[in-house]
Amino acid sequence: MTIEPTTSFWDCGEYIATSVKLQVGHPPGAPFFQLMGNLFGQFAGEAENQALMVNALSALSSSFSILFLFWTITALGVKLLGGKDKIDGAATVAVLGAGAVGALAYTFSDSFWFSATEGEVYAMSSFFTAAAFWAVLKWEQAVDEDPHANKWLLLIAYLVGLSVGVHILVFLTIPAIGMIYYFKKFPNTTRNGFIIANGASILVLALVFAFIIPMVLKLFGALEITFVNSLNLPFHSGTVAASLILIAAMTFGIVWTKKTNRPLAQQAVIAVMLIVMGYSTFIILAVRSNANTPIDENNPEDAMSLLAYYNREQYGDWPILYGKSFNAPYDRNKPFGDGNPVYQRGFAVLKGKKQVAAFKLESEALAYVEEKGGNLEVDGKYLLTDEKKSSVPNYDPKYQGFFPRIWNDDPQYKQNYINIMNIKDPDAPITFAQHVGFFFEYQIGKMWWRYFMWNYSGRQNDQQHRYEMTKGNWITGISFLDKMRLGDQANLPDHWKNDPSRNTYFMLPFLLGIFGLYYQYKKNKKDAWVVTLFFLLTGIAIVVYTNHKPFEPRERDYAFVGSFYAYAVWIGLGALGLWDTLRTKLSPMVASYLVIGVALVAVPVRMAAENWDDHDRSNRYTARDIAKAYLDSCDPNAILFTNGDNDTFPLWYVQEVEGYRTDVRVVNLSLLNTDWYIDQQRRKAYDGEAVPFSFKWHEYVQGTRDVLYYRDLGVKGRWDVKDFIQFSKRNDSQVKFKTGGGKELPLFPQKNFRINIDKEAVYANGVMDIADSADVLDYIDWDWKSNVMTKRDLMVVDLIANNNWERPIYFSITVGNNPKAYFWLNDYFRLEGMAYRFVPVKYESGTGIDYGKVDTEIMYENLMSKFSYGNMELPEVYLDETNRRLSYNLRTIFGRLANELIVEGADEKAVEVLDFAMEKMPAEKFGYNYFVFGIIDSYYKAGATDKARELTNAFADHLDAELDYFSAFDREDRKRAANEWRTNLQFYQMLLQNVQVHDQDSVQEFYQRFQLAAQPFGNGRG
Repeated sequence: MTIEPTTSFWDCGEYIATSVKLQVGHPPGAPFFQLMGNLFGQFAGEAENQALMVNALSALSSSFSILFLFWTITALGVKLLGGKDKIDGAATVAVLGAGAVGALAYTFSDSFWFSATEGEVYAMSSFFTAAAFWAVLKWEQAVDEDPHANKWLLLIAYLVGLSVGVHILVFLTIPAIGMIYYFKKFPNTTRNGFIIANGASILVLALVFAFIIPMVLKLFGALEITFVNSLNLPFHSGTVAASLILIAAMTFGIVWTKKTNRPLAQQAVIAVMLIVMGYSTFIILAVRSNANTPIDENNPEDAMSLLAYYNREQYGDWPILYGKSFNAPYDRNKPFGDGNPVYQRGFAVLKGKKQVAAFKLESEALAYVEEKGGNLEVDGKYLLTDEKKSSVPNYDPKYQGFFPRIWNDDPQYKQNYINIMNIKDPDAPITFAQHVGFFFEYQIGKMWWRYFMWNYSGRQNDQQHRYEMTKGNWITGISFLDKMRLGDQANLPDHWKNDPSRNTYFMLPFLLGIFGLYYQYKKNKKDAWVVTLFFLLTGIAIVVYTNHKPFEPRERDYAFVGSFYAYAVWIGLGALGLWDTLRTKLSPMVASYLVIGVALVAVPVRMAAENWDDHDRSNRYTARDIAKAYLDSCDPNAILFTNGDNDTFPLWYVQEVEGYRTDVRVVNLSLLNTDWYIDQQRRKAYDGEAVPFSFKWHEYVQGTRDVLYYRDLGVKGRWDVKDFIQFSKRNDSQVKFKTGGGKELPLFPQKNFRINIDKEAVYANGVMDIADSADVLDYIDWDWKSNVMTKRDLMVVDLIANNNWERPIYFSITVGNNPKAYFWLNDYFRLEGMAYRFVPVKYESGTGIDYGKVDTEIMYENLMSKFSYGNMELPEVYLDETNRRLSYNLRTIFGRLANELIVEGADEKAVEVLDFAMEKMPAEKFGYNYFVFGIIDSYYKAGATDKARELTNAFADHLDAELDYFSAFDREDRKRAANEWRTNLQFYQMLLQNVQVHDQDSVQEFYQRFQLAAQPFGNGRG
């Protein structure tokens, strides 16, 4: 009922597309999820229903998670009451009721419900976590009576293996499973035995995570490169050999342990075999990668690349237990070390034993041999494309240490570390105390505890939290408790009070869980430790491992649902504990109905009632329709540059799944630094022609032209961009320079380029009308305002140089908010919708995303007729923070269109556009924020003064309510909220300035209103 009917934002579009057509998504991959998603998709019928079916897979996985949770709570509850023999009718009602309370509390919890309604891996990951933990309880119940009870442990091994093809979070259940095994096998627990068992359980986790899974791929990779490169055998011969060795080893292990009567060893071998069998779903990725599917991220088509894919080498690594601080300088004596060399499958052209050329495809190598002639041979092998010499930073030991939490040196994160921890000297080595302080303050406090309390105490709203007092905090709904952390709640504005994402549970789930933990510890300390270990490893351990930086692009609560699951066990046991306490004071049956009834209403029913409105995604199509708007902004056969997840993955979905506008080639700039992505763009996909890059594989393969560095060689004048591309393809010493360490790096000696315009091509391809010929330039002078040029940059320059206006080139309006993001081409943009078109006309650019000139005719048609808006205007369709934030881009371009129409003298048409914008994105739903100012300004300019006044006053009402709220804060709270109320005052001043410019009749009244609102805040210091 609350499931999303189509794709969502973030990774969902990618997961749905790669499931429906079994393609290769981002590392480390989710092949089992894709297989199941593909199976569900077979029942979709229409293409538009494919996403719904993949989303239904998440819903079904979640429902089974709840079933396993119910069984888990009831199993643990029976143990607390002394076993099945002690369970009478009243106890049965209490146990089953407790299971329902805990399971339903988790069902309606914020984070779990969110994942259950979208096509992402976390719902299925929860299923595997729940199933594995339930299975070990089944083993515990059966082991004394069933000689084949270990089948449950083997099932767990298989579940662990399969789960690798979804998400590795299930690994964190292994220690809890190990402790249940220990407590059952060794009932007379000793302190040393307890410590050893915990250590052994953690060791098994490490063995599976860091040895069994990656070492299988390492075996395949090592044998593959040895067989092909050293023994001159065909590609995949090493993979076949490794498979045979693995099968032989498993077979030998099973036979030998049986022959020598070692049943436990035999079961251990079978368990490893089942893990590997479950893990074998990764073969699907290699098979499909070899098919060169349109989405083929990292191209893991052989054992070598599949290992790099699984290890997420594309994303780099981060310190966990030991490493650098964020301000660590390089080691003076050895600033860089060597990385692991990169091999790629290819075809070398040999003259004798010397390699003279290398190609990705055998056909290219053979063509080269035929062209060059002579005594040349083609040899298929794994080519060393990047030695990775001096590629790994080596930092000053004084700035390295144990438990590095303040580690990321990106400038945006660096400043956030400084602000959060009040670091006085940002150049001094970070102390262990500062690392620990940040761990507890931010990583535990903001990135786990806050999420935990969202789920079991209450959530302020769905806005992303960055230390604001009014965004994304956890709350209780109890005024005096919330006042202590978030200021006086007495004057809470109605628009915050009635926000659907504001959910309050009065801490009842949290308190019931605390009592459940106490009750379980009092009655069965061993089981209490098992659940606690489960809780800690799926919560705190993930915090330690992920080492979050401030601030993440989105909230990360979905990563911790395992710990929320464990706590739901205690919520259920808390209800049982209340019954156990009351049954001696009341009739046991009366007590069971009373306690369970009250607990159900107080916890899961309350949670469902609070959370339903902001977790109901039914009838919401915003992600899909915004994706279509990006594509519909482009002319046929266009090339559209995008940059992030949300302007790429939904576009992949509508093209791959719904077959919509497949003529447009979507080129993600974040991926364009990789050779495998350039490979894919050079291939045709559906009816989208290949992107016409002139570089060949051996000219951009990893390790070649990864970065070009500017060196002033005295080149004068402007350089034709085509000549620059030819220069950059050279390999002689004149296009390279040597570093102090003797390493040769590519250079570019000129930053001032010229693009000569072929006007005939411009007119013939419909880029400009001949009527506009006076505006078309003879050339574009292009200044590269950076001393580096990455592979991505080089590819964009290459495309601009060689496209010759044959294909329309567009940049998404969300590529960035500065000229650098648009390669300093922004003065040659024409806004036609959700994308800028690159044209041979120079315009004056504004700031932010106000680049180039608006084509009012095309924009009007797109915004008013062609685009759909995903039901965003309907009151019953809930839009979360991501949907609202990404929709603000539409507000901006509506405002730009209206403003340009006013310049053209089409005031009535401008008002029509503004009215339509406010109809589709009403302020009551989308809020009053910076993006409203353009609408108000345009209303005034178009002569719609009454509408401008109405919107201005409504905005002011909104600000008045919030400023009134802040004015009730005490001095300390007002200081903490200073950025928020100062922003409101700035908005008020902007409204006042607008009134002063456009509405003299209202100036005096509005000025007095502003003064009254600002008075409690004095001179702005609060």
